[in-house]
Parts: sequence; C-alpha cells; structure tokens
Amino acid sequence: AIGGRNKYLINGHVAQQNKVQNLFHSVQLNIHNPHFLIMQGRITKVINMGPLEVLGLIAEAAGTKMYESKKEAAIKTIDKKQAKVEEINNILAEDIKPSLEKLAKERKDYMDWMNSNAEVEKDERFCTAHAFHQALQMTERSKETLASMREEGQQIQ
Repeated sequence: AIGGRNKYLINGHVAQQNKVQNLFHSVQLNIHNPHFLIMQGRITKVINMGPLEVLGLIAEAAGTKMYESKKEAAIKTIDKKQAKVEEINNILAEDIKPSLEKLAKERKDYMDWMNSNAEVEKDERFCTAHAFHQALQMTERSKETLASMREEGQQIQ
C-alpha cells in the first residue's frame, strides 16, 4: 500500500483496481470471496495450515462450499420426504387397503344379493303370470262347462 492506497500489478505493470476487477470477472472469478486473494500477511498462516484446512480454504475460494451446504440441505429434505413416503405407504398397507378390500367384498356380496333378488322377483312374476294363465284357462273351461250344462238343461226340459 502506497500512501494508504493499495497497489495493483498486472504482468508487472501498475494497474487500476477496476481494471484488475474486470480481469477477474472476465474469467468468472468471484473477487468478493474473502479467501479469493491471500494477502501478504496471511501467506505464512496458509502455509502452516493442515491438509483439511487448506481443502476447506480452496473449497470456499472455489465457491463449492456453498453447494456442499445446499447438497446437505437437499439430502436432509430428501430423507424427510422419503420418511413421509414410507409413512404413507404404511398407512396404505395397514389402514386403507384392508378397508378397500372389505368394501370390495361387501360390494360383491351386495351385487350377488341384487342379482339373486332380481331373479326371485322375475320368478315371482313368472309364477303370478302362470297362475293367472291357469285361472283364465279354468275360467274358459268353466264357461264352456256351464254353457254345455245349460244346453243339456234346455234339452231336458
């Protein structure tokens, strides 16, 4: 820093801050990430970091740490949804399917009863029609018998 200002160099030549920012933006690097640039005073600290700390620093600088947290949140959501699906499947298997099977059996029994009842009513109508037909025939025979008896009665007189 010169006089309280930062000094920026591109290929060894002095450059303005916005020119450096444009250069980084042109290659799609996020300069607003706190670990994007390692300042002079922190280089020793970075060198002394362990492998996991360096990996975490690189992941944060590359912007993948944000996606890891989103991935973990998505996995938690998927696990919750899967648990809900299993709960729904259990409810289906334990409550709804037996009820549906019972209702299907009751429906079949009702349909069988309806068919039997319709058959009984049909047979009753047939029996009534047969009895009516026999009564008509008997009436006709009775009329014929009565007519022949009247004729005989008239012939006898």
